[in-house]
Amino acid sequence: MSHSTESEATTPVRGDERTSAADSPASGPAVAIIILTWENYEETADCLDSLRSVDYDNYRVIVVDNGSEDGSVDRLRREYGWCEFVVNDENIGFAPGNNVGISYALDTGADYVLLLNDDTIVRPDFLTPLVDAMERYDRVAAVGGVNLLPDSGEIHNAGYVFHPWLAAKGELHREPVSDEPYPVDFVQSCLILLDPEFLAEIGLLNEQYFLGMDDVDLAWKARANGWKVLVAPDSQIYHRVGETGSSSPFSIYHKTRNKLQFAEENLSPARRLPLYLSLLAYRSLLSIWWAVSGNRRAIRTTVLGAYDHYRGVEFRDYDEISE
Repeated sequence: MSHSTESEATTPVRGDERTSAADSPASGPAVAIIILTWENYEETADCLDSLRSVDYDNYRVIVVDNGSEDGSVDRLRREYGWCEFVVNDENIGFAPGNNVGISYALDTGADYVLLLNDDTIVRPDFLTPLVDAMERYDRVAAVGGVNLLPDSGEIHNAGYVFHPWLAAKGELHREPVSDEPYPVDFVQSCLILLDPEFLAEIGLLNEQYFLGMDDVDLAWKARANGWKVLVAPDSQIYHRVGETGSSSPFSIYHKTRNKLQFAEENLSPARRLPLYLSLLAYRSLLSIWWAVSGNRRAIRTTVLGAYDHYRGVEFRDYDEISE
């Protein structure tokens, strides 16, 4: 896999140049905002437009394109010349794609890196509370915020509780549990500020996860090694939940592989058993429903996910899974 970078300023077509406190002399830690995208021009453009007005005084935006072939990256580069671009030559997945961006950001002077989904819209004041929480407490690996639904403005989640022995399920905090930053089991990688010292300790995002659960794995390793994972309740963004991920065969395949991968990497054999049994029971019930509703592709991809995990083979591509 190879990639190229481009950060030259060009004349933007969509909207004005970035106008924010970021044009003033910088005083806070340098934050690199990394946005991974793949053939998703409209949502990425909306996200970048919202980032123009961020009131933090020392940030830059790095768009990582994961091998788009629809012309979207060329259009984004023309219209958003104030951003930097890293272009991968193929879709290498969420964790590997973000790792390319993280490495580029750290090599070019970032104090912190922020992963931000391309299907999000940020509020102007979303970044400062994340940095403040990172700076205020010792050994903070990651800080997330509150995810709002764009249509209603209601809270989707304010962090997660993780139940590794109940089919490796995450339980949402439906509202902040404190007015101050508070610890959680994990925060979604759609909005997560990361400490480079922690990343150096664990080796960036785990590339054994192509899509999903990299955030769970990261937080589990953080807490196992004495690091904190926090939610800063004053940091709020809008997230189009369910538009990037879904219950498609592709998603089901990776969810199955991911849960088995997590158990293998992070749990002792004795502690894996409850996860395996609960996962088997949960997937069996789902399979009955899928069979009744005629969704046999979902059953097939569940089996393929488990089969491929135990064989240790490469991820199947989208077309093969979805056929």
